Amino acid sequence: MPNYNPTTGIRYGVASANGLAEWFWDEIYAHGVDESAAAALAEWRAEFKALHGCEPDDEFEQIFWDEYECDEPERSYNRDGLRLLVGWLGGAPLVWVLESNVRCYTGDCSPCVPGAGDLDHYSLEYDPDGDTYALPLALGR
Repeated sequence: MPNYNPTTGIRYGVASANGLAEWFWDEIYAHGVDESAAAALAEWRAEFKALHGCEPDDEFEQIFWDEYECDEPERSYNRDGLRLLVGWLGGAPLVWVLESNVRCYTGDCSPCVPGAGDLDHYSLEYDPDGDTYALPLALGR
């Protein structure tokens, strides 16, 4: 995965979710999409249809939800020009800022996220010409 926006060429910003505002997780769960659950459900539906020749009804789908577990779900968030992806790397929750109305200059992330901008170690000075998408100040440290 390239760690920059292929259309704009601006680097994705990456931050530790644990260092963000306390209400961050509430916002992500209230207004985000559980991409892991959506992908697992789509795969399960396709397997069900291939096996049974029809779409599952609500009762069968409930069986999926009763058995579904994901310890490190990916969640997407898209609101007011801010597009985020919350994922996991080595058990740590990370936030990828895929688009934002604010930008800044940052150093590079570790080799684990090549090409992305490190939002955990940057000044809080936003720059409209910055090379990295940034989080709004309300979500930051």
